[in-house]
Amino acid sequence: MFPWTNIVAEADVFHGIFVLYMHYNVKISELISTDIRSRANANIIRSAIDGINERIVLDFDGVCFISRSFTDELYNVLEEHKNISFTNTSDNIKAMLDAVEKGRKSTRNFSNSSEIKEFHDFASLSAFLATI
Repeated sequence: MFPWTNIVAEADVFHGIFVLYMHYNVKISELISTDIRSRANANIIRSAIDGINERIVLDFDGVCFISRSFTDELYNVLEEHKNISFTNTSDNIKAMLDAVEKGRKSTRNFSNSSEIKEFHDFASLSAFLATI
């Protein structure tokens, strides 16, 4: 067991049967930081949960900021591990998660409308650059 994770047990009654659920709670603020700006930080999460087959809850308590690049990479981790959910997401964290999720679902249009310019000397390159 690591200091940034703990095992949580929850009990419930389902159709008259007592059910015990267990999951790993990963404290993101302790594992990484309260201010997460790098795509590489999602790889820290990936390494931390490697080999865990039980349900995993990423606990964002105390996390103030996550960047778009971190969030995009975090969604790649979610695609690899279907047993992950979030808890304690502030409004800022929820907004970033939602924005990136919507962006990943929308169709991306790429266009290649670039024009290649050739210059035979520095003077003609300078003249062209002065026009843009």
